[in-house]
Amino acid sequence: MPYYEYCRDHGIVPFIDLNAGRGRPPVYKNDFTINDDGVPVCREGHAMRRDGSESAKGRTKFKCPKISFAGDSVTCTCDNPCSDAKYGRTVHLVMKDNPRLFNDPPRSSKEWKMIYNARTSAERCNKREKVDYKLEYGRYRSSQMWYCRLSAIMMCQHLDAWALPKASRLKDVL
Repeated sequence: MPYYEYCRDHGIVPFIDLNAGRGRPPVYKNDFTINDDGVPVCREGHAMRRDGSESAKGRTKFKCPKISFAGDSVTCTCDNPCSDAKYGRTVHLVMKDNPRLFNDPPRSSKEWKMIYNARTSAERCNKREKVDYKLEYGRYRSSQMWYCRLSAIMMCQHLDAWALPKASRLKDVL
């Protein structure tokens, strides 16, 4: 996956949707399953809790979600614990094994959703310029004419953004 290696080498975090038919192995290393967000699931069917990432080693750490820190002791509240360890089952996902599935920040986090929404809004803006306003269909004699058309399109987008909230308020009043 050269795209992911390029992104990693240049400090870019790729945010790519997972295709249900590809990119997600049903069982990871013959030990546990992975859910749709790339989070390990224990044998009892509980999604594990993220416990940080180690950038130097290129991996993310997940712990048992049923560990209780009540009082001074650490106990596992699961009926059938996956491990006899004090902190329960711990799983390290190596991002290099499947960079499309295992990324930092993980897909289930608020940080991932916030950055993903920001990036998709930029893509929607580009789609509006290219498809809705047909920027690429024009035949221009010079690059200045192309930039002139792009500026006019951006002004129309700005006007659309101003008009949109007023229309929704009017709709709420009615």
